[in-house]
Amino acid sequence: MKERFTITIDEKIAAWLDKVSSEEKIFSSRSHAIEFCVMQLMKLGIEKIVLVRWGRDEVEPLFLSKPDVQTIDQLAKKLGVSREEGAKILLYRGLESMGKDTLGSEKEKINKEDGSRRVVFD
Repeated sequence: MKERFTITIDEKIAAWLDKVSSEEKIFSSRSHAIEFCVMQLMKLGIEKIVLVRWGRDEVEPLFLSKPDVQTIDQLAKKLGVSREEGAKILLYRGLESMGKDTLGSEKEKINKEDGSRRVVFD
């Protein structure tokens, strides 16, 4: 049984949904497109979604699988910190490692310039 509810989305996303639903006939409706996309995300085995703040206005989701969460939990337990702190430590170590191995991405440069590298868990 399907549940009816209302969502609010950006105009560009609505236009894309209309295009793939009516013009390209990929989906039968906006609802079908959204349901399909969410089902694809569910198939990825996402255990937790973390929002990573790269700067003041830039936020990206980080999708964690069950093994990812287990790794974070093991590190957190070993260090005696919370899951959130364990994830931050792993993320920062990864960014530092990338910075040593490469020139770095624009996101890393932004972080160094404004010093606002933070991870927010929702």
